[in-house]
Amino acid sequence: MWPTWSPDGRTLLVNVFEPGSEPRSEGIVLIDVPSLKPRFVRIEKALITVGGFQWTHDSKGVVVRWGKNGKSSIRQYDLKGAVKRTWKVRGRPASHGLGTFAPSGRRFLTACHSLESSACVWDTATGKAVTRIKVANRFPVFGWYDEKHLLLPVRDGFGVVDLKGKVVETLVKVGRRENFYPRFDARAKG
Repeated sequence: MWPTWSPDGRTLLVNVFEPGSEPRSEGIVLIDVPSLKPRFVRIEKALITVGGFQWTHDSKGVVVRWGKNGKSSIRQYDLKGAVKRTWKVRGRPASHGLGTFAPSGRRFLTACHSLESSACVWDTATGKAVTRIKVANRFPVFGWYDEKHLLLPVRDGFGVVDLKGKVVETLVKVGRRENFYPRFDARAKG
C-alpha cells in the first residue's frame, strides 16, 4: 500500500503488511527506476497508520511511527532495515507534498493530536517541538510545501500554511460536507 517516490525520484517505496487485520509491518519493497528491480527490506512490527513508511529528505532512509497508539514515537531506518534513530515525539509522519522532512532536513512534521487535529513541527537534531498548528476539521493532509510552509487542511479546503498557522493560499476549495480526499505529491528540485 501507499506507494511513495523518493525525494530524488529514483526509487518507489511500497509498504508490505503482515497477514491479518492489524496494521503491522513486514517491511517495504524498494523499486529501482528505471530498471524496475524490486528489493524487499524487512522491518517488522512497526505501527502502520495512514501513509505508512515515509522517506527521509535525502532518500537514504525511511521513517515510520513505532510503538502503540498514545505511546508511539518516530523511528528512522536505513535502506537495509537497520534502526538509525528514534524520536520520542507524537503523531504519524507526514505523507503529502515534499513529505515528512523539510527540504533541508532540519525539521520534520507529524500529524500529532487525536483525530489528527494538529500539525507538529519538530527539530530533527534535538527532537524538540518547534511549533504546533491547529488544523481544520476535515480529512487530514499533512506535508511540507517548502522550507517555511506546510500543506494542511484549512477552513475552505486544503492549502499552504506558514509555520505560525497563517493560511498563505487555499489550493483546493472544498465544502464541509463534500467527501473529497486530495493527494498532493511533489519533489524538491534537484
